[in-house]
Amino acid sequence: MAPPHFHDTHEIVIAATLWLMLRYQKTCCKKLARMVEQHLLWMRASATSPVLANACERLSHEWRLVSDASSPHPVLH
Repeated sequence: MAPPHFHDTHEIVIAATLWLMLRYQKTCCKKLARMVEQHLLWMRASATSPVLANACERLSHEWRLVSDASSPHPVLH
């Protein structure tokens, strides 16, 4: 199966953000978390189309869920 072919910079950034989020879920790497946040900031700053603005909102919501679920919780004794 051939990998998807992206025609638009926004599609590439959306796909990269999703991939980074999946990798972060598996590793909880702080560097990946910063990269996801950078992608989301770029999307917010350049959201000139309603499609990109909606994608940014959806991904930001998903990121909050992923990052909250992956963050270590303190152990209470």
